[in-house]
Amino acid sequence: MAEKGSKAKLYDVAMRMYVEGSSLTDIEAALGVSRQTLATWKGDTRRPGDEYDEWDQARQMKRSNVQRLRTLFDRELTALEESMPGSLNNVSLDAITKLGTLVQRWEQMAQTAALKEGAQRSALFLDFVKDLIQFGGRHDADLVRAVENNFDDIIAWGQEKYGV
Repeated sequence: MAEKGSKAKLYDVAMRMYVEGSSLTDIEAALGVSRQTLATWKGDTRRPGDEYDEWDQARQMKRSNVQRLRTLFDRELTALEESMPGSLNNVSLDAITKLGTLVQRWEQMAQTAALKEGAQRSALFLDFVKDLIQFGGRHDADLVRAVENNFDDIIAWGQEKYGV
């Protein structure tokens, strides 16, 4: 469970994960923020009269832009493939090349965002381990020994659970 007051640290990560397609349940598991808290954060961005909150609007916008670009590229590529040999002109070839480049850039941006998200999850997990050790140092020496004795297993668990 995320500690109280961690909204500033986790809010942007949670929203980004949601926009990228993660469910509130997935975000809860990855960040340790309760679904209820996530739903509150999400709901607080809904303006009176709007059908969707800002999180859903951003998710919808991202999906529609990427999907529209991919659909357009696929349609134009198919049309070029079905055209008569030798009938392709430079304008058509230039257009499909530029469109393909845009699709490729979107995919690279999505990959970069996923890598950044992974790095943020790694940092959050390491912060958690540090906090656990500090807490144990102040309150429970047995906890610190347990962390020390099982450190490799804890790291392996974090890699499996959080992709750290």
